[in-house]
Amino acid sequence: MEKVFSFLKRLHPVSGSLEAELRNECRYMKKKKNDFLLFEGEICRYAWYLEKGLVRCYYNHGEQEVTIWFLEEDHVIVLFKSLFEQKKSLYNIQLLEDCELYGIRFGDIQHVLETHAEARYIRNIITERYSNLKDIRIRATSIRSPNDRYAYFVRHFPHLRGRLTLEQIGSYLNMSKSSVARARRHKF
Repeated sequence: MEKVFSFLKRLHPVSGSLEAELRNECRYMKKKKNDFLLFEGEICRYAWYLEKGLVRCYYNHGEQEVTIWFLEEDHVIVLFKSLFEQKKSLYNIQLLEDCELYGIRFGDIQHVLETHAEARYIRNIITERYSNLKDIRIRATSIRSPNDRYAYFVRHFPHLRGRLTLEQIGSYLNMSKSSVARARRHKF
């Protein structure tokens, strides 16, 4: 649980009362590779802190999977619209590795936000980070050349090299597996 507080305190100071409440409400869990935290069509009822592992958010477009983002250790996982509006999710959240997480239920999040001003500030920072993830993907997929798309991916996600399959990278870059393989052979 200490990594959760280290993460939060890097965003904003955390009061003792907020820390105590989060210690009481957050639940530790282990999940296996290829498990799902959320399926398209379900309502998101949790936010998670990813202590160990790798996850992706994607949707299905016909027979094709379209990955929106990847998140690794020391990140918060949440689908804001589904969670805070309690609407059906348009996305799946899949574990790409065995993961260790801390989860907090929607009702507990609401209570924390109502009673702790710093929690609202932290939520705003996390919301902005998610917006940046979407911007990075939009830029990556708007680049015309497959080689340039892959180079962009490597520049922005060097820490994910070796942790993703060619299919997963392709689903993020809107490229086929073979196009990713060809682009990967180029020097950057």
